[in-house]
Amino acid sequence: MADYRYPDSDDRITTVYFRETEPYPGYWATSEQRALDLVASRLGGVFGPRAGTRALDAGCGEGRLLPWIATFAAGIVALDADPGRLAVARKQAANLPGTDLTLVNGTVAELTGEPFDLVVCSHVIQHVATTELPGLLSRLHALTAPGGRLLISYRRALSGERFGVRTFENGGIADQALDREQFDALVAQPSGTSMLPVHELDPALLAELARGIGWTETWSWTYHVLDDLGVVDDHTDRDELVNSTPALRRALGDDMMALWRRD
Repeated sequence: MADYRYPDSDDRITTVYFRETEPYPGYWATSEQRALDLVASRLGGVFGPRAGTRALDAGCGEGRLLPWIATFAAGIVALDADPGRLAVARKQAANLPGTDLTLVNGTVAELTGEPFDLVVCSHVIQHVATTELPGLLSRLHALTAPGGRLLISYRRALSGERFGVRTFENGGIADQALDREQFDALVAQPSGTSMLPVHELDPALLAELARGIGWTETWSWTYHVLDDLGVVDDHTDRDELVNSTPALRRALGDDMMALWRRD
């Protein structure tokens, strides 16, 4: 995959989007870390000793989540189709003592070997053509050991599903709505377009698709609640409030993190 480049290769679009939308400085990172901490509490006791646990970071990007994954697994395969981002991930090896880190430039369709106890797929499926999504989830299922876990995070839609493209224009972010066919066509274009196609997925529809493949969702959490909630941040944690209130959970939150068990 030496010719592939992630469309937002320098993360400029993503970084500016964070800056423009977070309700207060630092919220974007804090919200994700809160979600990861909750996942960690649910994975305690699921796997055996760290020394014998293997993990796959499917679409690792620059390796941002590798230190978190390394708390569970001493053997990690970091996979990404973009060789430039994978080269940055390689630098994480120095920060992972006692970890056997293998970096692979390619896709899950090309990956072979023993199944993994833990698979992480963070904010990948929202940039995949809709025609390829079922096959990707099936391949992740095949790469996961029976009883293993998939941690999947993605851009969520509040109802149904939506498609769009995000670009950087005049120092800010511009969003344009697309239909399904336009989204799939844009994803298929040569890389390096500086346009970030985004598929906002309906959590209920995605969970239904996953069940048909052989996954069971055991937990989910909505995060990156970017809406104006008035003075709520002075009195409570906005993510906790939204996730503990079904009506708010259905109506608020940009992203979803879920744990799936391989049946």
